[in-house]
Amino acid sequence: MSDSQLPPVLEGLSPLEEAIIDGARRGVWTKPETKLTTDQLTSTKDPELRVRAELIRELLMGRRGELDPRGVFVAGVRVVGLLDLDYVTAVTNLVLADCALPDGITCQHAHFKHLRLSGSVLSVLSAAGLHIDSDLSLYGARITGASEFGALRLVDAHIGGGVNLDRSTIVNTTGPAVYADGVHTDRHFFVRDAHITGASESGALRLTGARIGGQLNLDRSTIVNTSGPALHADSIHIDAGLVLRDAHVTGVGELAVLRLPAAQIRGDVDLNRTQMAREEGPMVSLTQTQVHGTLFFPASLVCPHSSQDHGDRDCPEGVRQLVVRGLIFNQLREVTWREWLHLLVHHTREYLPQPYQQLAAVERAAGHDNNARTILITQQNDLRRRAPAALGGPVARGRHRLWGWLGRYGYRAHRLVTALFIVLVLAGATGYTAGQITTRPEHRAAERVQPAATPAAAPGVACSTAELIGLGIDRGLPVGATGLRARCDLDTGTRWGQAFTYLLWALQALLWALATLTIAAYTGLIRKTT
Repeated sequence: MSDSQLPPVLEGLSPLEEAIIDGARRGVWTKPETKLTTDQLTSTKDPELRVRAELIRELLMGRRGELDPRGVFVAGVRVVGLLDLDYVTAVTNLVLADCALPDGITCQHAHFKHLRLSGSVLSVLSAAGLHIDSDLSLYGARITGASEFGALRLVDAHIGGGVNLDRSTIVNTTGPAVYADGVHTDRHFFVRDAHITGASESGALRLTGARIGGQLNLDRSTIVNTSGPALHADSIHIDAGLVLRDAHVTGVGELAVLRLPAAQIRGDVDLNRTQMAREEGPMVSLTQTQVHGTLFFPASLVCPHSSQDHGDRDCPEGVRQLVVRGLIFNQLREVTWREWLHLLVHHTREYLPQPYQQLAAVERAAGHDNNARTILITQQNDLRRRAPAALGGPVARGRHRLWGWLGRYGYRAHRLVTALFIVLVLAGATGYTAGQITTRPEHRAAERVQPAATPAAAPGVACSTAELIGLGIDRGLPVGATGLRARCDLDTGTRWGQAFTYLLWALQALLWALATLTIAAYTGLIRKTT
């Protein structure tokens, strides 16, 4: 394109604009002598503090001659008009510090080497599809807008370095504060000590489908949404952990305050000392979330009392809910396994087996087998309490309840051994009792076995105590025999003898059942995983 065909450049430049051009060519800061706050700059009419947005566009497009590769550095000015950098490939870096841009910036599908707006005030930063080779910094910036597309819009942006929103204040009265679905950073994404306020059903801070090459750090931030979730980060991928400590988050509506479903997080997730201002409803959604590290999750985040009760009695704070379907983690910290178990029993909407199995696996891997058994027993109790239809009809549910009472579903086999011993004692006691019951003169329900030639009218001979107890055990044992019945046995020709026989048959059947269950429990054949 010849010089005559080039678009005209701005004329009638002010001294400040001339100074900015000169500073850009030398790569030095341009700072007016008069210093105002950013709020004062927003409304100033002083020409010594005002620069037209078109001039900055011309500089970045290279239409003002060769510029220093260090960039355009401007501080303490008001930029007049919308800074329109859509589809611009900047020839150098742009740094606007403590400036006022009341009409905002749009740089959709633009390409920068580096962009820094530290301490500046904007009405909007619309940067969908933006590509930056190094960092994007809005440290201490303030963005106040009213757009359904977000006050800070970074949809599908690619940042070759990191994003820094530390100490920033981003407010949107009609939509998300930060709308960054699909953003890709090669390094960190920092939002520390920031204030994020939105009014959108889809989230105040939106990072759905984002890929963070470093750490997502939201320490000490305040995130508020008056119409939906505070953080909406479905399917986010984070390479160096999520940190949300000492933060204050507020959300409303049907969706969880913190949403991380289907997230893939390498490293730890730390939610220590974070507070949620919500009385009821879903607090945190971790559906199908994978944490390839430690989950720091204080129970008070969901249950203010950090209860450890996992019985059938409802928790008074049960209206505060946790969604953990398919959650996977390596370890738990800042919450005991009993507190987490309480959350599963009393702060989830429905019975699900996987969260119990996951917690049991973590405890078992740590060498806490007894804890793992308690967790799996509680799982079965919760199944019976909240999903009885999964067990079948009344008979099946009764059998399940009995199995839980007797052997804790196979996870407490020693209880079955105790039951076996008690039934054997009952069998021995039955034999002894039979030897004390008189059936006819000089005869008892259990007595010595007389030779075949003994006259029918001969008096019976009493068995010893040891023989009577052995008789009961002999008749009760499912297998094997003591041989005492050859000397002492029940007189089945009498009603009492028959009654004791039927009773010992019942005890024998019970011993058979208990022995079978004990063997199955010790071998793990019938432990429930439903």
